[in-house]
Amino acid sequence: MRTTQAIDLPSFLAGIEPYSALDAASFSRLVAAARIVQLERGQPLFDQGQACTGVHVVFSGQIKLAFYSPHGAEKIVAIATARQGVGEECLSPGQDYPFHAQALVDSTLILLPRQALIDCLESSQHFVHRLMKCIAEKFHHLLLDVEASSLLSGSERVVEFLVRELGDASVHGPAVLELNMPKSIIAARLNLTQEHFSRLLRQLSDGGLFSVDGRRIHIADVCRLRRYLASGAGHGVNRAGRSSGRGRAAASQLALAC
Repeated sequence: MRTTQAIDLPSFLAGIEPYSALDAASFSRLVAAARIVQLERGQPLFDQGQACTGVHVVFSGQIKLAFYSPHGAEKIVAIATARQGVGEECLSPGQDYPFHAQALVDSTLILLPRQALIDCLESSQHFVHRLMKCIAEKFHHLLLDVEASSLLSGSERVVEFLVRELGDASVHGPAVLELNMPKSIIAARLNLTQEHFSRLLRQLSDGGLFSVDGRRIHIADVCRLRRYLASGAGHGVNRAGRSSGRGRAAASQLALAC
């Protein structure tokens, strides 16, 4: 049995978009309605098609969001980690959760009940705009994942995943990236089998782009990773016909700047 974590809800939520946009009275009402949810590894948070009860904000842990086919096939669409919300897109009347959510590790979440959030939406136009921005960013990342799965080769998907995980923290020179989830989960996110993912890591490592030490990826030159994506070296003959969308121009500029 897990012990309940002591959480300072006002301080925690005040630092998270879009809840930091609420006025003092609305924020206090939302905090008063919030509940702490604790899950053990492998425990479901909710099922696909279940009525939306609110937004779950991850305090600690990892939550897998996935679709399942009637025959049991799984498609992971996202992994929610600390300070990220799950379910904002389901607040409209009659909306159900469109995916299954499950704890990858022991996790603690804050449930913000649906009605309490609707009250906030009705009382603050500023909160509405900030929530729309959060949902739009999620949708944008989902579209990027769909494009990557559809148009990028396996090696490009692996390299792009590493670049996105690095973010803006290290644009030049060497970097070390710690993979914070099992390789099987990363492979599923990239629409690869675990064996294919491991093989691609070995091939890219043999090519000198990085070295692998357990869950640590030692990258000799971050700019070289970006140039790899911009050049199309990992795509082969199918690359020639794809568009230059998806920020490809920006990637080219980064490569040139390096």
